[in-house]
Amino acid sequence: MAQTSDLDKYFPDIQISNSHNPAPGYFFIATKKHYVDTVNYFAIIDNYGTPVYFRLVNDMAAGVRVKEGYIYMLEGQKKAYFKIDSFFQKIDTFNTKGYKLDGHDFDIDSNGHYLLLGNKLRTVDMTEYGGVADATIKDKVVQEFDKDHKLLYTWKAWEHFQITDANENSPFVDLTASTIDYLHANSITFDSDTSFLLSCRHFDEITKIDRRTGDIIWRLGGKHNNFTFVNDTVLFSHPHTVRKMANGDILIFDNGNLHTPQISSVVEYKLDEINKTATLVRRQRHVPDIFADHGGGQQMLPDGDMLVYWGQEKPSFTEYHPDGSVAIEMDYSSHSFATRVAKALWKHKVFVTVTDTVNFGMWDGYTESDYLLTLHNNTDSVLKITGYVTHTDNFSVKDQFPVEIPAHGNKDLTVAFFPENAQTGYLTDILTIQSEYPHLYLAQQVMLKGRKEDSQAPVAIITPDTAHVPRNAVVEVTFSEPVRLVTGNELDYLNVDTLFIFKKDGPDGESIVYNANVSTDKTHVTINPSDSLDENQTYFVMVREDLLEDYSGNKLSPVSVRFSTGSEILSVGKQKNVRIRVYPNPSGEYIIIEANPDQDWKVRIFSVMGTLVAEKDDITGTRTKVGLQHLNSGIYFVVIETSKGEKIKTEKIIVQ
Repeated sequence: MAQTSDLDKYFPDIQISNSHNPAPGYFFIATKKHYVDTVNYFAIIDNYGTPVYFRLVNDMAAGVRVKEGYIYMLEGQKKAYFKIDSFFQKIDTFNTKGYKLDGHDFDIDSNGHYLLLGNKLRTVDMTEYGGVADATIKDKVVQEFDKDHKLLYTWKAWEHFQITDANENSPFVDLTASTIDYLHANSITFDSDTSFLLSCRHFDEITKIDRRTGDIIWRLGGKHNNFTFVNDTVLFSHPHTVRKMANGDILIFDNGNLHTPQISSVVEYKLDEINKTATLVRRQRHVPDIFADHGGGQQMLPDGDMLVYWGQEKPSFTEYHPDGSVAIEMDYSSHSFATRVAKALWKHKVFVTVTDTVNFGMWDGYTESDYLLTLHNNTDSVLKITGYVTHTDNFSVKDQFPVEIPAHGNKDLTVAFFPENAQTGYLTDILTIQSEYPHLYLAQQVMLKGRKEDSQAPVAIITPDTAHVPRNAVVEVTFSEPVRLVTGNELDYLNVDTLFIFKKDGPDGESIVYNANVSTDKTHVTINPSDSLDENQTYFVMVREDLLEDYSGNKLSPVSVRFSTGSEILSVGKQKNVRIRVYPNPSGEYIIIEANPDQDWKVRIFSVMGTLVAEKDDITGTRTKVGLQHLNSGIYFVVIETSKGEKIKTEKIIVQ
């Protein structure tokens, strides 16, 4: 519904491979590299990948962080950090004094004090180490400023470190070279009122430094490590993005350059600074493993989720629940690279909506319900609204676009609710109201809700349900409509683990330990066994009775399956980024399925009662057509698998 703009030309195709109740808020992406063109961009997107802000950036953007309602971002050919308000105005600038700014990292505390990294080139005689007499040493400074931009001190790395503190095994360190990057400090953060933490990548070290004296308090990792590591034999290698958690633990993005094998992860340590112990609390790895040779980092979110961005690798970032399960995963790595990604609750004030939520209540069954949504323009100029986006056809906007909002004036949009084709009783959507100009796009979002009479009980299908299932298969439970607990509580990554029986042989067999995760739309649950399943073993899976209902109060119909394993273990995550398209939906006489798996695939179609009603095997191309003429009207499930039975995706379709 929107006009063609720079958004279409420059903004990446965001691929979402998982969405399981991510934390509320927006992702902030500022790119350092754009592989399609020479421009870069700053974008803010929601959990669906829908942008609410986009603009092109001169030269580069990086280091984005969001604190107390303000955006902080490095931008421009002459590097500087900017403070950006909710009108997207740059209201403050941060830069080093006497040294060239290093844009790796930036931190600001609640008092307005801020830390910056600076670069210093020194000439050093390295002949004693087999090097040259006039080697150029890349060195660092740390500068702290107060809220009035007064420089409080300059901490000089060369006054506290030795060049030989570097790990000579690093592929990035050569003490005989003409130019030596011995330290490569790449991350800085406030630790307390009297200290800060510095990530020294080429030392394999995190250093704690006294803000008052400049003295080193302790060194974690590297040649001069002061700590005994507990429960950790891997340690960390060439770290990035050190952050202190609210509980006092520290998080480090471990690039893992010198690990064997090379694997990147986020490590959390509980430090006993008196007895000098560093106890590993967790190591968050991606499945399958990722190696980011540089870049990468993490952010703790208020609800306990952790956002991890993987440098230039695929996926671009993953948000994890506290139990380690995936909340959401997005990828734009084929298009662009952002050094840091942030997530936060945030709203701009260029134009605003009178409400954040519109609830239409119960539909009367035949007429269109309208709601006048008032927009207010907070600027001194006329503002154009150029289009809108919704994710379903149950809600729409009747106005013809573009429409104009006068300066500091209001404009009503007519939002309509007409769920004639909806197959469920509880309906939600997100309305994105767009305003597009050359090189600029911004939007506001409103949650839409409505109900429709529904007396039909939800049903579920469970896969796999066949023989010779791979031993590392996961179990998928797909519901015909969104479900919740019969208590009225929403499903989440914690309570969903209690809803299923997973046993060997049958309902009285040995229990299987698993971790389940529910999709954002509450129509899909993935059950991951803690260990690989036994070879040639029968398994029983059942949704526990009388625990789930739809949002109209209809209880879920009981369902259970049996399946048996073979001896094979398939490559973990092999089909993770397969693109699937099933259309038309609603369907009539046929459906077309487009997929790009890396091997032969097959399609099975089930009724809501779990009966197999159509199938097509040994598909070798990327597109197939399946006839539906023999099916009655209703809801069906399309299950796409590899020819070896590895589940790729389940799609719900409506046959009319």
